[in-house]
Amino acid sequence: MPYSFIYDFSRISQNMFFQILDTACNLGLHRFASQNAKKLVKLFKIDEATGLNLTDAIALVEDIIEVQVTNKVQREKFEKAKRKALLVPHCARAFMDRRCMADFDPEIPTYKCRSCNSDCIVNKATSLAKTKGYDVFVIPGGSCAERILRGNAYEGVVGVACGDELVMAFRLLKKIGIPGQGVLLNKNGCSNTNINLDSLSRIL
Repeated sequence: MPYSFIYDFSRISQNMFFQILDTACNLGLHRFASQNAKKLVKLFKIDEATGLNLTDAIALVEDIIEVQVTNKVQREKFEKAKRKALLVPHCARAFMDRRCMADFDPEIPTYKCRSCNSDCIVNKATSLAKTKGYDVFVIPGGSCAERILRGNAYEGVVGVACGDELVMAFRLLKKIGIPGQGVLLNKNGCSNTNINLDSLSRIL
């Protein structure tokens, strides 16, 4: 189930964001995520910075910690993988109507970016990943991921999504035996979502 709330990390510097996560991991807070997420939210005033209520901010931080820890655990295996894919949510496209020239392939299913808009974050993410040798899938939903990954013999995968969907994706990757890395959407909401390209580049 996707979050019932919308978050936006654009008001939080990415350096501070990663510092929060690294601090949590280094102090072992991930071992007691449900107890310590509240401490992190209050310490760094994440609820105030994102505009979320305390309960939603805690749920978000719990998922973020789990994603960060899984990224660290899986990193070595992921770096050894040769054939890799990037999965990006289609809702990050600049336009979700006919102004977007992406071709949709219902057999996969995925959108194929045609680089029609230089300002489109999906175009930028696609270009970045392809320079690093990734196959890129702009997917309409998380349910497409298993079909894509099982049918293409990928050895590693990077997924961009909100925290709860990344947590579910990691469970899928564990089941099918593929090391993965997760990149949290900078802003969720199923439309006008946003990806921090620095965060993506760091993971790729």
